[in-house]
Amino acid sequence: MWMMGYCSNIFIEHYTPKKIERLILLNAPVLPRRAMVIVSEPTTIENVRALVRVAEKIYSYIGHESTAQLLTQLLEREVPVNRGEYEPAKGDIAVVVRLKRRLQSPQDLKEVKPEDLEFHIISYEDDTVRG
Repeated sequence: MWMMGYCSNIFIEHYTPKKIERLILLNAPVLPRRAMVIVSEPTTIENVRALVRVAEKIYSYIGHESTAQLLTQLLEREVPVNRGEYEPAKGDIAVVVRLKRRLQSPQDLKEVKPEDLEFHIISYEDDTVRG
């Protein structure tokens, strides 16, 4: 049960924005305490590329070197490693990149392939996101 938001695939499947001011790349979802968010079902790399094309600025919070390298290849755009903390802001759109399987050891990250990844989109909608 979603207490502070709802789950939907409508955002990506039925709505493509003309412009995104801030597109955030994340390894894990960041869910603020008091926010309404829209979270997509797993989506395709093609949908993620479409968002990248309409993004004015892209901020990476991808903390793993191999994931950043793979995303650089898949998105055809530099994705730097950044282990900083992301602070959600109203209007942000985030792409959460998640491994579909648990790795046996940290060295296995070097073997990550596109088919090992799953993508979800989060839209931060509520004015109380920063509170």
